[in-house]
Amino acid sequence: MNREMMCIIGSLLLAGHAGQPGGLARSVFTIEDPPVDFEVIDADDGSGEYFFDGIGDFGPFSTFNDAVLGSFGEARSMAEFDISAFSVPPNESIIAATFEVKLTAIDVFGLGIDGDIPESLAVDGYVADGIEELSDFQIADGNVLDSVPTPDPWVGQVLSFDVTTFVAELVDAGESFVGITVRAETFGGLMMEEGGGFPRLTIETSGPGCPADVNGDGVVDVLDLLAVLGAWGETGELPEDVTGDGVVDVLDLLEVLGAWGPC
Repeated sequence: MNREMMCIIGSLLLAGHAGQPGGLARSVFTIEDPPVDFEVIDADDGSGEYFFDGIGDFGPFSTFNDAVLGSFGEARSMAEFDISAFSVPPNESIIAATFEVKLTAIDVFGLGIDGDIPESLAVDGYVADGIEELSDFQIADGNVLDSVPTPDPWVGQVLSFDVTTFVAELVDAGESFVGITVRAETFGGLMMEEGGGFPRLTIETSGPGCPADVNGDGVVDVLDLLAVLGAWGETGELPEDVTGDGVVDVLDLLEVLGAWGPC
């Protein structure tokens, strides 16, 4: 690098960029203890046979506490989260949505279950309306959002399910409620907490990325500045080309200085 360029860079550094710290905006929206949660049991439809198809539903029962798949039926817990007060902040987008439940018991009995533990729990999603309804069981069935293995569960364990895509679609569509049902995927049952912060839905949003963080360590600092200087004049798709205009030059340097700080 020639002396003139070093003088320019030195002047920029001496001038200092005391602006706001660089980085991406991040927001978190959490709903705990949803006002609408309930249980539906799919059991004997009167014929003595059990199809696990929504026929012969019982409920809804105003409690959120179990996920059971037995030889005489199944039970699923349903939660409906009111997201009408949620809106994506300007210049941000949904980057994650997590549904969480907390286990309260692993010795479950009934519907043919004798303390058996399912290999995994799954969550299915549906467009909810904030009303406890038997039909929600069938509406949700088969719309699997995520599955979590439960080979060795323990009381107090928190299970997290990724429901990002589903929640983002409902938000984009302007829906007011997110409906999620928890079920055992294989023979067995587990009990879950109702209250104390569970079940819980957390939506995270974030603004645009942080291209000035050239080395990706979460902060824009002298290391990123040195990376740009080290690639000075190079062309092509490079992380040092912060502006994305195809060449590493003084514009990229200015971007780094302008975004100085935590990313």
